[in-house]
Order: sequence, then structure tokens, then C-alpha cells
Amino acid sequence: MAADPASYKAALAELDGLLLRLEAADVDLDELAGSVERAAELLAFCRAKLDATTTRVNEVLARTREP
Repeated sequence: MAADPASYKAALAELDGLLLRLEAADVDLDELAGSVERAAELLAFCRAKLDATTTRVNEVLARTREP
């Protein structure tokens, strides 16, 4: 398992690069499984970041509504 990216933005940039390579007509079959696995890791990282941010924003909004 590769290290987590430094940020959500970095994860998206890496995902974009992976997609470009996977969509290429001359995709390297020896690297295909690893690239797909890395993409899955990046997607999980992004989902976790989105979930954590959603929770945090909802908590902040809830505090602003409390009397």
C-alpha cells in the first residue's frame, strides 16, 4: 500500500494522472492491476476526506443554530 497523499487536491491530481495512463491505447498490462489498486486507494482516501469534512461542517452549522 502506497502512502496517503498529502491532501485531497494531491489525491485528485494523482487520480487524474492514473486515469490518463489507464485510458491510453498503449496501457502497460504489467502495471494495470497496480494502477487500478492505487486508484481504489485514492478513491477511499477522497471519500474519507469528504465524509470527515461533511461531518465537521455539519457540526459547525449545528453550533450556529443552538440558542
